[in-house]
Amino acid sequence: MGAGMSGFAVGPGGDDGAPLPDFSPELRFVFAAARLASGGVASAQLDRAAAQVGDWDIAQRGLVHHGLIGLAVPALLRAGVMPVATCAALEAARRAHVVGAMQRLHELVRIARALEAAGIRYVFIKGIALSIQLYGDPIARGGRDIDVLVERERTRDAEAILRDLGYVPPINAASVRPDEDTPPKESGWVHGESRILVELHDRLCENPALLPWDFEALWAERETVTIAGMAVPAMARRRLPIYLAVHGIRHGWQRLMWLADLAVLLDSDAAWEETLATAAKEGLEGMMLHVGWALHHWLARPVPTPVLARGARRIDVRLLNRLVVQFHDGPQWYEARPRSSLRRFIAGSVWSRSITYAMKPTRHFWGRQLAWDLSSPQDRAAFALPGGLGWMYPLIRPFGWAIRRLRA
Repeated sequence: MGAGMSGFAVGPGGDDGAPLPDFSPELRFVFAAARLASGGVASAQLDRAAAQVGDWDIAQRGLVHHGLIGLAVPALLRAGVMPVATCAALEAARRAHVVGAMQRLHELVRIARALEAAGIRYVFIKGIALSIQLYGDPIARGGRDIDVLVERERTRDAEAILRDLGYVPPINAASVRPDEDTPPKESGWVHGESRILVELHDRLCENPALLPWDFEALWAERETVTIAGMAVPAMARRRLPIYLAVHGIRHGWQRLMWLADLAVLLDSDAAWEETLATAAKEGLEGMMLHVGWALHHWLARPVPTPVLARGARRIDVRLLNRLVVQFHDGPQWYEARPRSSLRRFIAGSVWSRSITYAMKPTRHFWGRQLAWDLSSPQDRAAFALPGGLGWMYPLIRPFGWAIRRLRA
């Protein structure tokens, strides 16, 4: 790109119609709050969005759902655009957010010390470590859990450490058969008293072909952040845009906090140029061009004009633009979908899977992903077939979701 990467487009508009098509007034206000958090909204825009809100309880729940309590609420309270009752509820939610963040911070340090004492290499991803990296503040982001990536050979040792620290697998966790060649990418652990969730990862994606960064590469480039006086390893900043994009897009930007994080990272021509060059090598250029579209249209952030122009010419980018909207549709957009609901099944098995294929339209990745989808380890764990009948797993894959819940 070089010298061709110049000039920023600021206001929303362009090839794909209205920035927030068919979104409810309450959701539009949440988007305005996300814009405020990332510096992309004027006071007049916020006033207009607030004037259209019909149900402030839904708007408040939407702010929580999208992880914006730490990032946006302080500025919203200063803006004075919300009713007194809503301000009081959000102040209470922010106090609870701070308490939760401090509890997770304490647990993160306990876990880090135990892993280091055992000689296990680890890298904290997302959560408090990312909050410090991007904002210099452990409570800025609205995290829910602690994510830690460990060297795969020591995964069982790390699990034993979590047990010693008072963590147990959640009651709805799927069992993992010891003969599985490819176990799930993470295991969840819940503390018996605090109920804090820790996710122990051995890779970044279920299908490594999506983002093939192994632990050794991440460890070699690690950065350190100081948490409660302790230096702990975190993912290198130069890798964060692509990793956060993979995570956020696969979930349809169900938490606008993830997009606000990318606004911090992709704040210059140089940042865009480096990120797009790396993404192209990984077959993820279209995915990052979609990020440019989302930052421009949804958060009104400055994006280099050539980035928007390139994205407008690509079918995969336009497809991603359309697919992510599905996660913001419907009357219950501000709630997590129940585990056994049809809405959750459609979101996970239709929209999320479609997004995954659109993110990396390469023959190699599609072949690996199709093999993964047709023979899920979750189905194998939920419905054990004799060894000679293993060929039947692709046939039961469409019904795996129902089978797992009938056996629950």
